[in-house]
Amino acid sequence: MPRKTTLPVWDLVASVIQHSRSTLLFGPPGTGKSHAAHTADLDGRPLFTVTMTPDTPSAELRGHYVPVGNEFRWQDGPALRAWREGGRLVINEIDHAGGDSLSFLLACLDSPETACLTLPTGELVRPVPGFQAVATMNGDPDADLPPALRDRFPVAIEVTEAHPAGVGQLPQDLQAAAMGSVVASDPARRLTLRAWLAFASLRGQIGAEAAAQAVFRSRAGDVLDALRIAKGTTQTEVVPS
Repeated sequence: MPRKTTLPVWDLVASVIQHSRSTLLFGPPGTGKSHAAHTADLDGRPLFTVTMTPDTPSAELRGHYVPVGNEFRWQDGPALRAWREGGRLVINEIDHAGGDSLSFLLACLDSPETACLTLPTGELVRPVPGFQAVATMNGDPDADLPPALRDRFPVAIEVTEAHPAGVGQLPQDLQAAAMGSVVASDPARRLTLRAWLAFASLRGQIGAEAAAQAVFRSRAGDVLDALRIAKGTTQTEVVPS
């Protein structure tokens, strides 16, 4: 039987991300994957970020000509700037990349020995040391990424709990319920960390009942019941039903 790792997921992310050239964080939405991608062990690297959609063109990542007065000048995109400056490129929702941007990403994320691009200007560019990519997605990379793109991320970490920094922003009485609901096994029962933060903010202004109705809608009653239960229990995790 394979030995199970006991390293907490966010400790694993912190340990790996500083040493990995390309890292994929995947799991339920609202767990703090993007927060970690933007902040974990950045170590002074410049940060560049993009969010993929099916319509994102490669030019948005690579760069393009822009009009300046009576002429056109080349302007690097975030991926090319990360290459040139040895920065971190954060690619949010990488599974949404369409055909045009997908082809560019395959080249951008190639191994250091072979990664190179010839720009429309004729310049040949290679990534300098320090460049790294951190991608995020909500689905299953083995099922939702094209094989060639999946192969660009040999380091892939499934995020199975909410980021402690995000949970720590919540009032103490909300933390256990939030921690459990963010990664509930049933997708229908999941509530994102962003929703809990919005609820916490509104609760102090308009009261718990109205805040729950505004944020959690049909789940409002379940959430409020779970919070009432949490006040009188020693359980470490209470998930709204």
